[in-house]
Amino acid sequence: MSRHEPRSDGAQGILSRSISGFFTHGNTIRVLALADWLDMAAGEHPAVGVDLPMIQRGFVWKPKQIIDLWDSLLSGMPIGALMASELQHNDARVALAQGSQAATAAQRLGLVDGQQRTLAMLTGWSAFAAGAGQRRLWVDLADEPAAGHRVRLRVSTRHQPFGYDRHEPNRKLSLDQRRRAREAYAAVAAQDLLAQARPHPAGAKYSAPVDLGQWVQAWRQLQDANAWKHALLQELQSVQTLAIEDGIAVLRAPWGDIPPAERTQILQRLDQLALGLQRIFATQIPLVRVDPALFQADSEDGTEPPLARLFQRIGSNATPLSDADYIYSILKHMMPTVHGMVERLHAHSRVAGLLTATDLVMSALRLAAVQWKDVLDHDNPSKDDFQRMVIRPKDGDPQQRQADMLALLGSAGPQVLQGYFDTVQKNLLYRGEGDAGLPALMLPYLGRPLVQVLLRLAQSGFLQDPVNEATRAQALRMVLWWMRWVWDKPKASRTAFDVIQNSTDHSDLDRQIAHAVVEAGAGLAMQPPAAIAGLGLHLSDTATLLGHQRFATPEDDSEKNRRTREFYRHWWQPWSHQHPMLLWLQRSYLNGLDAEPLAGMDEDTPYDFDHILPSAHWSPDWRIVGKSGTVEDFREARSVLGNSIGNIRVWDASHNRSDGDASPKEKRQRSDDPDEWMVWSAMDPSHAPHWIACSPAEGSKNTDWDRPRALAFQRAVELRAYALYQRLYREAGFAQWECT
Repeated sequence: MSRHEPRSDGAQGILSRSISGFFTHGNTIRVLALADWLDMAAGEHPAVGVDLPMIQRGFVWKPKQIIDLWDSLLSGMPIGALMASELQHNDARVALAQGSQAATAAQRLGLVDGQQRTLAMLTGWSAFAAGAGQRRLWVDLADEPAAGHRVRLRVSTRHQPFGYDRHEPNRKLSLDQRRRAREAYAAVAAQDLLAQARPHPAGAKYSAPVDLGQWVQAWRQLQDANAWKHALLQELQSVQTLAIEDGIAVLRAPWGDIPPAERTQILQRLDQLALGLQRIFATQIPLVRVDPALFQADSEDGTEPPLARLFQRIGSNATPLSDADYIYSILKHMMPTVHGMVERLHAHSRVAGLLTATDLVMSALRLAAVQWKDVLDHDNPSKDDFQRMVIRPKDGDPQQRQADMLALLGSAGPQVLQGYFDTVQKNLLYRGEGDAGLPALMLPYLGRPLVQVLLRLAQSGFLQDPVNEATRAQALRMVLWWMRWVWDKPKASRTAFDVIQNSTDHSDLDRQIAHAVVEAGAGLAMQPPAAIAGLGLHLSDTATLLGHQRFATPEDDSEKNRRTREFYRHWWQPWSHQHPMLLWLQRSYLNGLDAEPLAGMDEDTPYDFDHILPSAHWSPDWRIVGKSGTVEDFREARSVLGNSIGNIRVWDASHNRSDGDASPKEKRQRSDDPDEWMVWSAMDPSHAPHWIACSPAEGSKNTDWDRPRALAFQRAVELRAYALYQRLYREAGFAQWECT
């Protein structure tokens, strides 16, 4: 056998052992081949399968963690022990992976610690399953490896089918890169892009990525390292990746362009990959036995399994169990049907776009608790709160409280969580041109505290199905105000629950909630545009560049004026370039994007918050050089103007004309209809002269600034920020609110 020749997968070694007990002869540790473990976890082993005890949660690792783990495997580094236990037939569990033999394996193991590592390894263990897989692992031998890595690895996902940034694997590709990729793969746009597309080269000199899982399995099947390397080399020569030809994005095989010296490096990387796979198939991994008794209920109280305490103490490979995860796990242990109920409910996009599965359970708990007289409202109950609410209530029946939660999570009748979600969606969602509703892509930004308030409004009957237009308008105003001007959202949520519970007049419930939240010190009162204009905040001194001092209140000014300045500072929000309110202001544009939003997946959105005047023009070192050679340093004003809502738009890669670092003037000129481009970007066409004036002069660099250009930039940002606020105030009907 040659040095690189693959080993057998070792399945027969497992079968030769007695499977009456996975850990034999009282042993607390069992060492087995990593390949055997991954087959078990993938549901491809005939004798042993792997499940998750109810205490576990979903996969939470980011692309970089997957890449780093696989590089460790290929380098022969240890990845630590796993913890598992033999499961009994009646133990509550969830299959780690579905496979042809997953449900029939005679021995079932419960994976207590190692879920994230195992699922990350499975990403590159088997060939990608089209239509079912959510992420895909690639190896790109034509590209130089990342620093400290054996080979270049890339990850793509269902929402990012063209992969992520090469240098920062958790960061999305740029808008331009995604737009170009969609152009190149236009012929398969209606198909499963994750199954059809390869990662964008993203700056690689040469790129030819192949599915790692496919070639891991080929290693096992061919049983000959040289034959395997020959087959992979042949594959590389036919791989087509994105290229730009005459300004057009196309798919072409790069192999013919790779010079001999680079091909020599590819062969060396191919040897490295083969050696890495040899190491993986020679790797053994220890499984530490967890006593099966830990899966059973505690004999003292019949509720919390000792396994929960164990999991709290060992953590989960730097992703510790939160209180919400813990509560969900205990509920699944107490009521195994909860898991199936939540999975069925969360399968609806209208639910998944608002809450994660764990947040869904916490919301059911909170809404059920409304009727429990001895329970204070908890927007985010701790483990101790949960014990007092459900496990050992002071003045209640634990079984009845569990039944209340099960009833809410059920699928029948109007007074169930599914019905409340339906009602909330029908009241919130955008209906088309001229409507004040929210685009679907905005829903994940609402957050659990606000979503729970909306569900409570449905539970109380304030939000109705069929829709009452008056209460719908109130709810939309409250949502829009909340998203921008409520800073203590948990406190505001508790305040809103109290108002809903005790209000006898629901004719202006939105205003009642807003007033109570402001009084509680959790948010800012709405201000009319006239109050902002009255302080000159919409128009600065045209001879001065202003940073944060534009919102500063003079010592002798009134408290009312201070609040107005603080309110408008929150509208500008210069501390972040992400402005979810733009999703509403550009709702007509967003309505044309084909995507299903998912709560908790903000890094996988189909759009970006895009600087109208790109940050490359002003972010590195914004200094203005005068005619006399004097230098004025305006770095303090730089981010205030550049990251203001006035300089940001929501933009989708498919609508981007290879903008890159193009100025507003260039972007506008490239559009077939400049005015339409501005309207889609939530820009007033009458402001075009200011955006043109803040673009660099013909033939000059993007970073060349003089005072007129800088003042034009400030004017453009101020005008747009104020115009956007006027639109919000007018289109959402905030004139009906009294300024408090």
